[in-house]
Amino acid sequence: MGSILNEADRTALTNRLRSLSPSATARWGSMDVTGMLKHLRLAALMNVDEYRVPSANKRAFQVFPLKHLILYVFPFPKGAPTAPMLKIESTTSSFEEERTALLEILERIGTGLSEGAGPAHPLFGPLTWREWGVATYKHTDHHLKQFGA
Repeated sequence: MGSILNEADRTALTNRLRSLSPSATARWGSMDVTGMLKHLRLAALMNVDEYRVPSANKRAFQVFPLKHLILYVFPFPKGAPTAPMLKIESTTSSFEEERTALLEILERIGTGLSEGAGPAHPLFGPLTWREWGVATYKHTDHHLKQFGA
């Protein structure tokens, strides 16, 4: 499983993000490409505890084996529900602004802490930095596939 904490995995995601264009269209879902970049940026900010999303209070997702299966085994399903604070209906920022901001936060995460406990995730509850690295990679990969990158 890839991780944003792994330099090669992070570089691959970065290259895919750079390959996106403002005219990219989604293969599924309702977000446009700029909204998707903002969605990923806000989700990444949760990783560094700079954007707090209330807990979904779904205990089943916070314990083994379901948490492990979702993080490490199964792909994220298309159209999976997201926290209301991460739903992007519209954005006033530009494609380039969002992409640049996302690339910066992903680099910050990737070169930051990699051991110990990180902040709580709204669905998965307490995560280690390693789990955050996998979750951030997997979430970003999921949305890049959504836009064909």
